Parts: sequence; structure tokens; C-alpha cells
Amino acid sequence: DRNEVIIRMSKAGIATNVHYKPLPMMTAYQNLGFDIADYPNAFHQYENEISLPIYTTITDEQIDYICTQLLEIIHEVK
Repeated sequence: DRNEVIIRMSKAGIATNVHYKPLPMMTAYQNLGFDIADYPNAFHQYENEISLPIYTTITDEQIDYICTQLLEIIHEVK
């Protein structure tokens, strides 16, 4: 569902991203023998999390728009 939310937010003109990636999914840690299967909670967090826009000049109106769109999209996707 996360990817669908990202796509729909983009269509609404809202850039989102995925900034959290568990360490066992990074090549350096995989090369050390770490396996994401050993960290199911971290993987679950990763597959369900997105970062919303945040910056110093964001207006209250933009925040309201982002929140409204996110709630509508979540209800549609579920």
C-alpha cells in the first residue's frame, strides 16, 4: 500500500519519499552477514513508512492540503 500512497500523493502534487532503510538491507551490512529476515519489525516499519514534505517555508495551507490528501488517499487505498 505504501507505494500506492506515494504514487497518489505525487499525482496530487505532493512529493514524498522513503528515508528509512534498515541497516541489514544495505550492501555493507549484507556483506557482513546481516539478513533483514532476522529483523522483521525493522522491515515492517520500512515497508509502511513514508516521509512527508517538511521545510522552513511551508505554509499552514500547504500543511492542511498535505494532511487532507494523505487521509483521503489512505482511506481509498485501504
